[in-house]
Amino acid sequence: MNILKRYRLKKQRKELMQKRDIYEQLQTEHSGDEYFYRCTQKEMDALDEQAEYIRGILEGRWDE
Repeated sequence: MNILKRYRLKKQRKELMQKRDIYEQLQTEHSGDEYFYRCTQKEMDALDEQAEYIRGILEGRWDE
């Protein structure tokens, strides 16, 4: 994997984790709304999966 591709993947992973942090903050602020809580959890899980996949590529576990 070349340096530019590695940089882009790291940047993409960082952006995904920042989005996840925003959802987590929203989830905390609106914890009383069960529907909203479940929706944000679903989004956070999807972002976690994407970030994990990118981490796997960076570690050489998977090919893109």
